[in-house]
Amino acid sequence: MSELFSIPDNWKRISNQVAESAIACGRDPDSVTIVAVSKMHPLDAVKVAWEAGAKVFGENYAQEFRDKIRDSEESNFSPEWHFIGALQSNKVKYIIPHAAMIHSCSSQSVAEEINRLSEKAGVRTDILIQVNTSGELSKSGIQPDEIQEYLERIVGLKSLHFRGLMTIPTATDDTKQLIKEFTLLRSIHELVKSNIPEPQDWNVLSMGMSDDFSIAIQEGATHVRIGTAIFGARSY
Repeated sequence: MSELFSIPDNWKRISNQVAESAIACGRDPDSVTIVAVSKMHPLDAVKVAWEAGAKVFGENYAQEFRDKIRDSEESNFSPEWHFIGALQSNKVKYIIPHAAMIHSCSSQSVAEEINRLSEKAGVRTDILIQVNTSGELSKSGIQPDEIQEYLERIVGLKSLHFRGLMTIPTATDDTKQLIKEFTLLRSIHELVKSNIPEPQDWNVLSMGMSDDFSIAIQEGATHVRIGTAIFGARSY
């Protein structure tokens, strides 16, 4: 439990670094949302981070997402929960209607199931389209040259609120490679904006994690997903 004591200091440091990164490139620090990635960390750690100032939390696993939301409600604190992990159609039932945003929509079947369950629950769900900017076959996401076609197939789903794009870049220290991928995502975001039903709401770029968030902010990230730098390494 000793790692819980470091979370407030970690949060303060990361918050300051994110703000400094935004200011350094002429952006308002409030234009960047930190998604504290709490996957496989206990709810006690989430609550400590929440009390320190974190308000948005990201989970990767559907059943853990469901359980943490239930347990946080029983503990009388209400973070904003985002789902950021790979999502299968049969797991969407654990996410809707609890997700404030789903970052990882990357198949027609998942989009249709999010839409179906959102309509049933009487909500519209904010979604991001995950783009595979790295070209790695092991990664989820729509290929950059298939985004237009994908959007054409799902843009008519009325219970989806299309907000923007997400990527998980190449795991690398090569700044040029990271800039290339983040720039690609931003370019696609602008390219398809005119095809979105509510283009004024198409304003989210979820990119950047603990090791590369400063570069992502420089390239236009509105949401950075930071876990280890806040919660520390998982021991399991």
